[in-house]
Amino acid sequence: MPKFATPLAKAQVEQLMQPALIRVIDNIRKQLDETTWQGRYEEELIWPAGTTDEQKTDYATLQQQLHGVPPETHDRVAALMSQLPQPAPLYTLRLTKAGSADQTVDIWGLCYQVCAVDYRPAEGGQIEADDRLLDEQGEVDWRLLDDKTKALVEDIFRALPVSE
Repeated sequence: MPKFATPLAKAQVEQLMQPALIRVIDNIRKQLDETTWQGRYEEELIWPAGTTDEQKTDYATLQQQLHGVPPETHDRVAALMSQLPQPAPLYTLRLTKAGSADQTVDIWGLCYQVCAVDYRPAEGGQIEADDRLLDEQGEVDWRLLDDKTKALVEDIFRALPVSE
């Protein structure tokens, strides 16, 4: 989980993440429509150190039980899940093309790039929200969010290797 510079930065990034994810997925779809690369989304759960296989299985079983159950059952199952180690989801886009090595895009990392100023997770710095993406009332500036997302996704596709 990224470290935030301030509680306000965390709140602002959290406010921007869902709209950013929607824009990222939409812009990736548009880019895939214009290229010969194929894309496949993958999800992996990253477990805290020391999590046992039994705990992972219990979590998966309980998670399946959450779907389509009455509220009282849902609350009981959710309480049981909360007592287990909590995985962090890792969402990636695997890009494939004949004659080229597969490329992987970290979807959450890309969303953080959209929502933050100068996001560089490898350097271990703290995240500052890109407050330009919020208007004077603290609402999402959809035009700027769209523009920044489009530019970042286009950069990814522009950087893909060309086939031999």
